[in-house]
Amino acid sequence: MVDVVRRPKRRLPAWLDRALSTAVVPGDSQDTVRTKRLLTGSLWVSVPAIAISVIQLLVFEAPVAAGLIAVALIVSLGSLLALWVWPGSYPGVMHVVAGGNIMLSASLVVVFGGLLESGVNSVWGLVVLVGAVVVFGDWRANFWLGFYVVVTVLAAVWANQIEALYTLPRAEYVAMFNLMAVVFFVYGVFFYYVRQRTILLDQSDALLRNVLPNEVADRLKTSQETIAESFEAASILFADVAGFTPMSAGMTPRELVSLLDEVFSAFDTMVEDRELEKIKTIGDAYMVASGVPHLRPDHAQALCHLALDMRDHVASHSFQGRQLEFRIGINSGPVVAGIIGRHKFSYDLWGDSVNTASRMESSGSPGKIQITEATLRLVEDEFVCEPRGVVEVKGKGPMPVWHLMGRLDPAR
Repeated sequence: MVDVVRRPKRRLPAWLDRALSTAVVPGDSQDTVRTKRLLTGSLWVSVPAIAISVIQLLVFEAPVAAGLIAVALIVSLGSLLALWVWPGSYPGVMHVVAGGNIMLSASLVVVFGGLLESGVNSVWGLVVLVGAVVVFGDWRANFWLGFYVVVTVLAAVWANQIEALYTLPRAEYVAMFNLMAVVFFVYGVFFYYVRQRTILLDQSDALLRNVLPNEVADRLKTSQETIAESFEAASILFADVAGFTPMSAGMTPRELVSLLDEVFSAFDTMVEDRELEKIKTIGDAYMVASGVPHLRPDHAQALCHLALDMRDHVASHSFQGRQLEFRIGINSGPVVAGIIGRHKFSYDLWGDSVNTASRMESSGSPGKIQITEATLRLVEDEFVCEPRGVVEVKGKGPMPVWHLMGRLDPAR
């Protein structure tokens, strides 16, 4: 089994976290929160960037152009205010920002007489398009792409037909500033999203491997075909809390879940240490398999070692202040293993060997490990087994069974 590794999160300063969460409201999904924070952060970053552009244009004695840029500053500040006062306006704010910035870039192209003459100011449209993809991710983003292309082309054509209002001195430096600013912004957005995607994929993969064997998880990610295999030699263990029903009647739901979590977490560690496969829990029942999905010649022996570990651990510990006893049953034989379901799928085992293992548990005695003759033949040279006699097994009739008592080699 693979545990989900939770990396410690680096906390942002409180003021920065509040600034980024301007539009976040209770009930927002994780993806919505991430997108809102990115949009809000972009608006905050744009404020000083636009202010620098206004100052540059005033220095270059281009007041009309500076006034146009100042409109963008007002739009950014107004958008932040709208997100703070009306968080639900978040998709609409993106339309205002997109439309305003695209028209502004086009206006500057006309004012300065061309794309190059304006310091390639139209490159800021890429920021708008990235934002539209992040916020919308559908046909609306495509609309703004088309709008940007049409408006930019028309502005460039118009600029060549009229006399420029201003000549931008050292346009190459302005172009360099615009290009570098946009490059860093776009790079930051993509870096953030790729990093988030990697983190989410790692979490999804870890969760998948927590419910499925590693080999099966790998196949499931690369194939849509039904996963089902036959194993001629495997062993199955069922464990169940004796007297669970009357005990649970006197417990609160929280106490009950805490108790089962404590004991089953201990079992999970033992299963992992023995390199076995936990199949599932059903209520207070715990199911483990050996020899699936990867073959191992010592499948029965490994499962018997686990059963003794479980029995001894339960006998020597109390759980939530209670002493428990488990009935444990083991059987060996052929099984079919695979995945059922399409949405909430699970890896499970089928076959008479599985049913018999379940019957070994249900017909067993508290604190005892009951095994079948099929398992006995595989482990009798390594373990101490005592015959219990013949018991009536539901669906099977009379069956000779044995109790697994201990190891011939206590060191194992």
